[in-house]
Amino acid sequence: MAIRITESIPVQAFEIVRDAIASVLVEELTNQQALKELLEPLNVYVGRISPFQSSEILMINVLVDSSNVTSKNQSGFHDEVKFFIDVYCSAKQSVSDSGGFASTKRLDLYIGLVRYILQDHRLNTLALPKGYVMGTSVDGFENFESRNEHDAAFVKMSRLTFSVRLNNQQGLWSGINLAELFAEVKIDETDKGYKYETIIN
Repeated sequence: MAIRITESIPVQAFEIVRDAIASVLVEELTNQQALKELLEPLNVYVGRISPFQSSEILMINVLVDSSNVTSKNQSGFHDEVKFFIDVYCSAKQSVSDSGGFASTKRLDLYIGLVRYILQDHRLNTLALPKGYVMGTSVDGFENFESRNEHDAAFVKMSRLTFSVRLNNQQGLWSGINLAELFAEVKIDETDKGYKYETIIN
């Protein structure tokens, strides 16, 4: 079978947006840490699959969940893509704070910052050129407990769901150029009519 797609397939819109989400979070959270004098090391990943380590304090992971096509035509389609932003936090027990309380406070702080950043109208295109993002919305977040009851790091995790409406363009097949085009048009039921001939250079 002959190859039909001879050109290199471009990077898809959801891949560009996935990386843009991570980039925006790095820039904005780094700035917030400076403004609030927060000392946690900031680690933002895209598609990380390795487990959160007890030695880590803060980790944010951006994942693609699903796509739902809302409309399409010959040259492209619109879809709504759901992303997960997973935030992991840990804390050790101290004299003044229990580890569980400290990690919960840290998680609530950072999931709140992430939600605020992604809802800000100044970032509704995720700093991308016009044409990619048609709209964004934070759908909510859900907290999860660590499955390890003996975890001394008191790991807490929250998953925020973020929806992005995307404009996807896909080039049309160029087709075959015609050298000549003939057409005959008859008037009513007679043999009279017109004959058209078009020469395409």
